[in-house]
Amino acid sequence: MVQIPIAIVGAGGMGGRHLRALGALYESGMANVELAAVCDLREDNANHLADNAEEILGARPEVFTSMEEMRNKRPDIEAVDITTDSGSHHLVAEMAFDLGYHVLCEKPLSLTIRGCNRVIEAWKKSGKVLSVGEQERRDPMCRLNKAVIDSGAIGNPYSFLLGSASGGSDIIIWPWRHYKNIGGIFVDAGVHAVDQMMYYMGDVEEVFAVSKVWEPKRYRGERLGVAHFYDHWFDEVPDEIDADSEDMVISTLKFANGAIGQWTSFYAAHGEPMRYAMIYGSKGSMEPAKQRRGEPLRVTIDGEGTIEGDQVLDLVPDFHLDELPARLFGGDRLGSYVGKVPFEDADRFLVALEYYELGQCIAEGTSPEVDAYVGRKDLAVCSAALESSVLGRPVTIAEIENEETAEYEASINAHWKI
Repeated sequence: MVQIPIAIVGAGGMGGRHLRALGALYESGMANVELAAVCDLREDNANHLADNAEEILGARPEVFTSMEEMRNKRPDIEAVDITTDSGSHHLVAEMAFDLGYHVLCEKPLSLTIRGCNRVIEAWKKSGKVLSVGEQERRDPMCRLNKAVIDSGAIGNPYSFLLGSASGGSDIIIWPWRHYKNIGGIFVDAGVHAVDQMMYYMGDVEEVFAVSKVWEPKRYRGERLGVAHFYDHWFDEVPDEIDADSEDMVISTLKFANGAIGQWTSFYAAHGEPMRYAMIYGSKGSMEPAKQRRGEPLRVTIDGEGTIEGDQVLDLVPDFHLDELPARLFGGDRLGSYVGKVPFEDADRFLVALEYYELGQCIAEGTSPEVDAYVGRKDLAVCSAALESSVLGRPVTIAEIENEETAEYEASINAHWKI
């Protein structure tokens, strides 16, 4: 199998997570990309990731502090994986296309629609591949969720109820996720939630929402973020920060198919944390399985009762995973993988699937599942919620994508000079 030389651009915690994913792809025996370089403005971060790569992959990639230098010295590298902070994604992606690279870009593609549109313009001019990092839909349980909905088992979808509450006044994952102009936890995590909702239910057309900043002061907790991916930088996080990014957004969504959604994103909840998800249809309901946990989904059908786990597979006899996810997760028909695949492995397996798809798209001239337009629409739903809260009225996704209204995004665009 031909292995396409790639580079990771951004050697922080997310870069480390992606490196673990490359390790999983190498171990699968189906690696079609090869890590040739690491690039970061901070040479110490780049060296840290390169050292880890040597341990995980068996070879140390070259280290660079600029993509221009990397392009000059390693012209064989065909693609970059952008894992910088969210606010800089659009800048790095534009530069990458100008330099002639294919791009896998972590979500969101930009913090604003104008930034997304600039990336899309650069991508279209380049003729290269652009894949946006929405890996959660690739989870075997999410694939099963989708298959059950598409089978008609619960009938025509009526409503999707989705919500979470946690966080208190802790710094969540990293400080920039609490700064509106360079991150924002609602957008950073919210694009994942939106991608899941639209993967199952189809496009959102309109949003009405209210938002708040409940915790303008955030404090460093005993640990950072997801698993142990960010521990190396623990001492760089201040004891407290001033936060200006919304930590509560409650939205009502109108889907193009007529269904109605209710989405609560609450990152300032003290006391007991909560997560819920339920899809109701004309024949029954489904509690979709959560990504990266492997828990079974539950389906309740009128007059038939509730089924879960492997029994759900009887509803979709033709459901099978592709070869690579089947290798990684241990089977092509899974009712769950609880106790078999820990969170850390599920996390790296899903990004490994993105890398593999990137290699396929480059080699075969095909398009990725989550392209620039899907990535923009994921952001547009989040932007519509924030815009709605500012304007005090429902906002359509078309208004957002066409930049007809951008009150909320104005300060972000000004900050990045977009």
